[in-house]
Amino acid sequence: MRPIDFKEVQRFRVWWAWLGVAALNAVGLMAIVQQVLLKKSFGPEPAPDYVLILVELVFLLVLFFLISIKLKTRLTDDGMYYRFYPFQFKEKHIAWHELKDAYIRQYNSLHEYGGWGIRIGGKKTGDAVNTSASSNRGLQLQFTDGKLLLIGTTRPDELQMIIDEVLSSGKINRAV
Repeated sequence: MRPIDFKEVQRFRVWWAWLGVAALNAVGLMAIVQQVLLKKSFGPEPAPDYVLILVELVFLLVLFFLISIKLKTRLTDDGMYYRFYPFQFKEKHIAWHELKDAYIRQYNSLHEYGGWGIRIGGKKTGDAVNTSASSNRGLQLQFTDGKLLLIGTTRPDELQMIIDEVLSSGKINRAV
């Protein structure tokens, strides 16, 4: 078996969240330009200039927060690693021997998990870690203790090939 070296970085790609943050920033910048630079009141009861600037700074922080969200996944010979920035401070490691099964499956993030991110599911679906509304495929992991974890991916075919190799090597004990 060849050495396992798979790396994937996914960004947060929920279009309506990006659209909302972009719209808030556009309105905030427009208010600052109109009131602070052009000296024309923004609205019938304008806020003080410093309030407009503080509100725009908050909108920019939200934008940078969205930019920072990413899911890093790695598969190596000793198992898999994942980290959901900026929420997880340390990379999580799952050794192959901790798994009873692993496979790629289609899922609906809203229906099964209530959205994107680090999601706590029920007994039937387990937990999930995902970032994107554009991908509906994930690596379903079943642990030897029966717990489930789904890790979203935008490269399901590559992952499936690696999982097939790991399964055929016996690193994942399906007999447990």
